Amino acid sequence: MSRTALERYVAELEAAAASIQTVYLEPGSTVKSFTDVIAGLPVTPAFDAPLAAVNAGDVGAAVFWDNQTLRVVLPPLPVSGKPLATGLHVAPLLELLQTEPMIGVCMVRLGRFGVGVYQGSKLLDSKTDRRFVKGRHKKGGSSSNRFRRIREKQADELYKKVCTVLQEHFEPYERKLDHFFLGGEASTLVGFRGRCTYLKTFENVLRARVLDIREPGHEALEKLPRTLWESIVYEVQIP
Repeated sequence: MSRTALERYVAELEAAAASIQTVYLEPGSTVKSFTDVIAGLPVTPAFDAPLAAVNAGDVGAAVFWDNQTLRVVLPPLPVSGKPLATGLHVAPLLELLQTEPMIGVCMVRLGRFGVGVYQGSKLLDSKTDRRFVKGRHKKGGSSSNRFRRIREKQADELYKKVCTVLQEHFEPYERKLDHFFLGGEASTLVGFRGRCTYLKTFENVLRARVLDIREPGHEALEKLPRTLWESIVYEVQIP
């Protein structure tokens, strides 16, 4: 759900606020069951998916409910509010959507990468480039082993290049970044994180969400703010 879509969603909740209650789950919190935070809520497998999403993330959640529906909002960035509010309490969500934090992004796939720094949705600095890495080799034997070594060397050169570019473009913003995201191919990011020690600079602001970016070029960086500000909303009927 986009930023504007979530704002509309919140407005619809406010229009029907008479019977809705609110609880905010702190970023990084682990919840065994929604019944632990909402007295009288029945237990149902239908709550498993939103519960797992809350526990897997690091942004917390805004939970709204009435007698019929449980609504769980996972915001794009960490949100905090009153652990339990009487009635509908949407101010923390709306305030979050109106902020302009500084966000760093590093996207890596074998063969291409992109880095960018944003102030809110505005792209302040960026760099994209290509770096050839051989595709997978299906044959076995010594030829396959030689191919694997070449591929690993090329991948290592890519990681070094991305790490150098990242440091060159991010050093002026190191102390200013509020959030840092990685994006691209999961297995490639594992290798990159193991080889780029500069990433440790952003450990305290690194978000758990990995951005699913297939083509990490300049066009992707231009369009990325929409993805960065997307929220996930679950609506589950209460039995």
